[in-house]
Amino acid sequence: MGQVLRIDPLNPDRSALERVAEVVRRGGVIVYPTDTIYGLGCAPDQEDALRRIVTIKRRDQEKGLLLLVPRLEVAHSLCSAIPAALDRLAEEFWPGPVTFLLPARGELSRLITGDRGLIGLRQPDSGYLRLLMEMIPGPLVSTSANITGERPTGLVAELKNQLADQVDLFVDGGDVGEVVASTVVDLTVTPPRVVRAGVLGNKVEDAIARL
Repeated sequence: MGQVLRIDPLNPDRSALERVAEVVRRGGVIVYPTDTIYGLGCAPDQEDALRRIVTIKRRDQEKGLLLLVPRLEVAHSLCSAIPAALDRLAEEFWPGPVTFLLPARGELSRLITGDRGLIGLRQPDSGYLRLLMEMIPGPLVSTSANITGERPTGLVAELKNQLADQVDLFVDGGDVGEVVASTVVDLTVTPPRVVRAGVLGNKVEDAIARL
C-alpha cells in the first residue's frame, strides 16, 4: 500500500508539501485533492509515471491528460502558440474551474497531448496546490482519481480502497463534499468553443461573446 499523508488544504504544513514535491520530482504518482475533485498526478516529464496513471485509470492513451499550472506564464511556456483569447479569459476565470485547450509544444509527451496535439491547462483555485507547484517546481498532471467510466467520488475512504495501493503517495485532504466538473474551452478555434459546460459554462459563453 502506498503511503498516506494527511494535510489541511487551507493551512498546509510546508514540510508536508515538500514531501509531496519530492515524491513528484522523483517520478512518483500521487492522489491529491484539488479545488474540484481528487486527482491522480505526476510530473509531466516523467513518462513512466504518465503510463502508470493511464494504466490505473484504464484510460485511452489518445485522450491526453490535463495539466495544472501555478501561473499564466507557465501556461504560455507550454503552448506552441498563444491564442489571443487566452489572457483575456484567464484573467476572468483563473484561478478557477475552467480548463483551456491549447496548441501544445512538440516536446510534451503524447500521453499528455493526445491524438490532437493539444494540451488542457487550468490554474486551480487552491493556494496549497499553487504553492506545491512552485516547490516542485513546474506544472502537475491532474486527471480525476477514478477508473474511466466510473463516477468520481470525493470520499477519502472510498478513494483509499480503490487507489492507495497503486500510487506512491495518497495526499489526504479530507472528503470533498461536492464533486465538480471543470468547464472546458477549446481556444484553438475562433471564436473559442465550450466543449464541456461544467460549472461555469454559461458564464464562459457570455465572456466569449464579449471578446
